[in-house]
Amino acid sequence: MPLECSVLGKDLAITETTVPVISPYWRLKRNGHWALLCRYEQEQLRYSMLSPKMGATLALMDGRLTFRHLSMIAQYAFDLESLETSQEFVRQVIMAANGEDDAVVNMTPELEPFVKRIDPFEFAVKTSKWKAQERPAVPLSLNLMFSNDCHTNCSYCFAKGHCVPESKLLSTERWKELLREAKTLGIDQVFLSGGDPLFRKDALKLIEELIDLEMLFVLSTKCFITEEIADRLVSIGMTQPVNQYVREIQLNMDPNESTADNLAGSPGYYHRAVHSIRNLLKRGFNVRVKAVVTALTVPHIYEWVDELEDMGVRQISVAAYNRSLNGRNESLFLGKEDRASIIDQCRRARIDFPEIDLRTIGCEPMHDGAAVQKKAVTETVPALPGEDSEIHDKIRRWREWDHSFGTQSSITITPDGKVMLYDTVPQDEALFVGDVSTSSIVEVWNSDPLLNYPFPKTEQFKGVACYDCSNLAQCQSKAGFCFRDAYFRSGSVLVPPAQCPMVQGESAF
Repeated sequence: MPLECSVLGKDLAITETTVPVISPYWRLKRNGHWALLCRYEQEQLRYSMLSPKMGATLALMDGRLTFRHLSMIAQYAFDLESLETSQEFVRQVIMAANGEDDAVVNMTPELEPFVKRIDPFEFAVKTSKWKAQERPAVPLSLNLMFSNDCHTNCSYCFAKGHCVPESKLLSTERWKELLREAKTLGIDQVFLSGGDPLFRKDALKLIEELIDLEMLFVLSTKCFITEEIADRLVSIGMTQPVNQYVREIQLNMDPNESTADNLAGSPGYYHRAVHSIRNLLKRGFNVRVKAVVTALTVPHIYEWVDELEDMGVRQISVAAYNRSLNGRNESLFLGKEDRASIIDQCRRARIDFPEIDLRTIGCEPMHDGAAVQKKAVTETVPALPGEDSEIHDKIRRWREWDHSFGTQSSITITPDGKVMLYDTVPQDEALFVGDVSTSSIVEVWNSDPLLNYPFPKTEQFKGVACYDCSNLAQCQSKAGFCFRDAYFRSGSVLVPPAQCPMVQGESAF
C-alpha cells in the first residue's frame, strides 16, 4: 500500500511547528559537487539539480526538527540577517522542492521507518566547484541487458540485438562486480532490458544480487513462470519490500489468444502466459500485465482487461506500438481510429473495473502544452535569499533542457559488456561508447568516446546541414532522441534527423 504523505505547501500549510521530512519516494544525493533530488521508484528516473545551500537545508529535514528550529539553524549556518529572512529562505527551499517534485512532506509516525539520515555537511562544497560541474559525476541509474535472447520472436520487437555467443557473455562474477560498484556509486535504481532477463541461465543469481543490494527494478519478462521458478523468486526475496516498494514483475502478453500467439511467434504462448500470471498471483507477487497494442489487437483490449480482472490481475498497462526500424511492420502501426478505440475501451474498462490500475502509454498524441506548463513552472521558482545568481541561473537553464536521455543520467550495458547510451537502438559497433568487461562503470562514464558521442565536434558534420547550423549547440543540448532518430533513418548519428527544420527547408529553428 502506498504511504500517506501530505505535501507541505500543497496539502498542508507550513507553520512554525510543522516538522518537514523528505518523502520516502525521493532520495537526496551528493553526485560529484552537486546535490540531486532523485525520485525513488521502479519505473522511471526523475531528478532535480540543487544548489549547495538547498541540498544542505533539505538534509536537515529528517523528521526531527520543526520549521522554526530549521530556520534558526539556517540563519546561523548561512549568516542570514534575521529569523524572518531565514524562515522565508527555508519556506522557499520547501516550495522549490515541491514545485515539481512533491519531495518535502509532513512527518508522521508512519514515515519513521523510511526516513534517511543525511549529514548536511556532505553538501558543503565550494561554489566554484559546483559551477564547474556540467553533468552528473556518476550515472544515476543503469540499464542492464543480461541477455539479448528471448523465448519468443515478437513481430513488433524493437530490441532484437545481435546474438552474443555464450563464451563472450559477461561472467556471473563480473556482473556481480558491476552491480556492487553501482551500489558503491550510490545507484539504487536499475532497469532490466534485453532480450528477456530470465533467458540467461544464471538470471536468478543476478536478480538475487540486485535484491541483496536493495536495488529497485522491474522484472519484465515473457518467460514461462513455472511454479518452480515462482518459488525460487520467492526464496530470493522478490516478494519482500525494499523501503515501501514490493518489486514488480511485469508479464508481457497480447490481447486475443490466436493473435497473441501469432505476434509472439510462439504457439501456445497465450496459454503459458495465463499460467505464469496465476502462478505469480497465487504466491503474492506484485504483478503487472502489459500489452503492446498493434492494429491487429486493438479490437480486443476491453475483453482482455475483463479476462485479466477475472483472474485477479489489478495492474495493467496498455502501450501503443510506435517503433519501427527501417519501416518494417507497417501493418502493425496504429492509425487515428485505432488510437481513439484504445482510449475509448480503456475509458470503459476503468468505469467497469475501478479496482484496476489501468495505464495507457503512448496512446494519445503528445501536446506542446506539457512543455509549456513545465517551462512556466520553472520560471516561477525564485532565487533563494542570499543565493549566488549564477547558481540560480544554471539551475533554471538545467530545468529547461531535456535531460531524459542517457548521456545525462544513465548508460546501457549489453550482455557482453559493451556500453551504449540507449537501449532502443540496434547493438551496432558505431553506437558503442565503452566496454565494462575491461573497464569500470566510472571509467566508461568519464571516457572520451562517451563524452564526445552526444556532442560531436562541428567538423564531424562536414558535408551535412549540421555543419553550417548556428543552432547546433542548442540542438545538441536537447538532441538525445534526435541522434537516435537520425541513426534509424540513415545508419549514422552524424546527420540531421528527418524532422530537422534545416532539412525541411524551414527558416526557423
